[in-house]
Amino acid sequence: MKFFRHITFTALALTLIACSSSVKHLPVYQTPDSEQIKEIMPPDGLSIQYLGVGGHLFRFGEDALMTAPSITNPHFLALGPFMPISTDTDLIDQYLPDVSDVESILVGHAHYDHLMDVPYVMQEKAKNSHVYGSKTMVHSIAPAIDKSRLHAMNDSMAILDSPGEWHYNKAKTIRFMAIKSTHAPHFMGINIMTGSYDEDLEDLPWHAFGWKEGQTLAYLIDFLGAQEEILHRVFYQDSASQEPLGLIPNLIGKDRKQVDIAIITPASFNQVDNYPEGIMNDSKARHFILGHWEDFFGNQGDEETRFVRAISSDDFFDRFEAALPKSSNWTMPLLYTTQYFAPHGKILTLDTAK
Repeated sequence: MKFFRHITFTALALTLIACSSSVKHLPVYQTPDSEQIKEIMPPDGLSIQYLGVGGHLFRFGEDALMTAPSITNPHFLALGPFMPISTDTDLIDQYLPDVSDVESILVGHAHYDHLMDVPYVMQEKAKNSHVYGSKTMVHSIAPAIDKSRLHAMNDSMAILDSPGEWHYNKAKTIRFMAIKSTHAPHFMGINIMTGSYDEDLEDLPWHAFGWKEGQTLAYLIDFLGAQEEILHRVFYQDSASQEPLGLIPNLIGKDRKQVDIAIITPASFNQVDNYPEGIMNDSKARHFILGHWEDFFGNQGDEETRFVRAISSDDFFDRFEAALPKSSNWTMPLLYTTQYFAPHGKILTLDTAK
């Protein structure tokens, strides 16, 4: 056991000190002129603002949904076992946009960089929101959030070809389904901070290794029209996954629709087989968004955003672009930028406005 812990910590250290690479040669998306875009944004359009790591803010008409934001982003020197970390409320106050109307927060897994900031966000920023994720997620933040606002998806998630249950917002304009997925190893086939909790903690975890992964989930998110027709279908995951887990279940009838927007991640893509090719071929999305792509260790306020550590951007994009369907587009958004979409995955740009 001691040997395994030593190997695990060594792998973590090597991963964290590995160099990140520049993205100056890559087409990083930046928000176009908002006033011009708003002129052509249809009433049933969808906006997606990138909050960093696995966080995205979706706005559809009067309704909003968010995937778990990570803004604190401690420096990697603070991430060893039993080294204390906690939410930086000042950073969240500074960088998080207005999310007071967010009704649902979706969490892919319960590591610190996906869940640690969620309790404060729910307490102070999205005070009427409910959060959805794994049982471990519920047990991890139960000390800070009323249990009526915490929802475990383990018993309602899709598994392989078998669909799961749809969960709706109050207005029935947004629905989502959790999909059983996996978390790619971090380095050399080793998955750090694994494990789960079977009962509520007495206090929030106080070090990175206390935020255990739990069951990793992907999500299918639908934004619905007046007749419950699917205007926008989004596939979301916050970790590279080992197929066949993480792939979209077999949906039939009115639930069957091509994915319009797929949010996937370069982080640890080289630690699983056939990623991102497998999920790209499975979703056949009209538009791909790359999330969790940036070096997020102590990055708030950095002059230059760099690519995620221990990953070759050249290797990733060689495979990504080879797998990209001919009719599909993609974006890699800069932190806090917003993308605008017409129904069925058509991204709106200044060229569209002309």
